[in-house]
Amino acid sequence: MDYAELADLVDALPWGAGGVPEPLAPLLTRGQRRAKRSGGLPAGRIEYQLLAALGLSGWSVRADLVQAVNLHKGLRLRSGTYLAAFRRLAEAGLWTTYATSFSLRKLALVRLTPLGGQLLQAAGTAPVTSEWERIEAAHRGDTRRQMAHTAAICLFLHHARARGYATAACPTDPAFGPAEPDAVVARGAEQIYVEVQGRGGWAWRKAAKWRNQTELQGYAAICALTPAWARRLAAEAQIVGVGIGYVTDLATLANAAPAGLWTRRWRSRHGPLEPVVDEA
Repeated sequence: MDYAELADLVDALPWGAGGVPEPLAPLLTRGQRRAKRSGGLPAGRIEYQLLAALGLSGWSVRADLVQAVNLHKGLRLRSGTYLAAFRRLAEAGLWTTYATSFSLRKLALVRLTPLGGQLLQAAGTAPVTSEWERIEAAHRGDTRRQMAHTAAICLFLHHARARGYATAACPTDPAFGPAEPDAVVARGAEQIYVEVQGRGGWAWRKAAKWRNQTELQGYAAICALTPAWARRLAAEAQIVGVGIGYVTDLATLANAAPAGLWTRRWRSRHGPLEPVVDEA
């Protein structure tokens, strides 16, 4: 699913009084108050579209949901209309928000509450498991550290979507063997299994990840937090015998906004890191 496909789905959602199906109507903005420059849609309708966008896609980066919902509206992505909708959905107990930042840029993750999922289902939209929930189920551990890792994976998926990839968090398949990728991104016939790696970590565990990736797809694909850590992780992978690999990092993707998803690659165990030029 991409932004345009999700935009079409939310635009086609069923209407109710004030643009909201009956099961959700008591909790969303009532009446005919309309959002400026949004085609005259009632505020409750926009709240419903954001909630349904989460349920339909499972995307956990809130900005991705706004991107899709806004595609045919022309509002500013940080407009007061959306800020008010975020507050309403949280205050109504329909979604939960986790706020953090990467490279001085704010990031908000969202997930449906049990109530939000139940009411969406009652309104005719069967919600899928969110990225946040999939990652949480696959990576149980220290809550504080785990949330940072969850946010990093979700942010990587966001950057992949913005560059035209279909995305999924923590894919599973018996054919993977010992590999447990954090993400898969696909575009055309290309499908890449990715490890999103933070700072630190046991060297032997990281070595196993890079080797398992190589066994799975013939090369390593690593997303780090910063350019320095991308270079360091690439060197570690080469040291343990990985001859081909790609790296990227969240800071570069956010601040330099390269067209492609991958910033550097290596072609042999002892070869230099090379820039990936015009990869998109």
